Amino acid sequence: MNWKLIHQSGETYQADFSLLSKSDLVQLKKSDGWSRGLNWSTYLASNHECTAYKLHITGNPIIQGLIAIAIKDGFVEVDLIEKAPFNRKPRNEFINVGEVLFCLACQTSFDNNGEGYVLLQAKTGLLEHYIDHYGMEVVNSKKRLLAIPTVEANRLIELYLI
Repeated sequence: MNWKLIHQSGETYQADFSLLSKSDLVQLKKSDGWSRGLNWSTYLASNHECTAYKLHITGNPIIQGLIAIAIKDGFVEVDLIEKAPFNRKPRNEFINVGEVLFCLACQTSFDNNGEGYVLLQAKTGLLEHYIDHYGMEVVNSKKRLLAIPTVEANRLIELYLI
């Protein structure tokens, strides 16, 4: 399965997802701008319910973004998601990394009889961004639980799956 990443110049690149591995962790230096307090190595434990994936340009090992998901009964839960520092404001090298990361969760949901339904708990301050930018719906405002409904999942996949 290949995905379409859009460079800020408008040029498109073919991208893939791979499982995050221990050897990838050297790319995730806090000093290079990766988020402090996010420990991606915890998802490498064999008994962790989530699986972590890295998004990269086909044939290029540089990580463009990361997502950790768990397959649940009827949906996929996003435990953690992060764009590479150079794909965040103000630089935004690739402008649709967030969308493509969520696409993987949506496609995984479809592949596992979840009808594209994806659930996540938004970090403080990101709730409105997820609603406005990704078309997510509020499931529980007190717990900041959001969902990508089937219609939005289909739209994302149609846009970015090659």
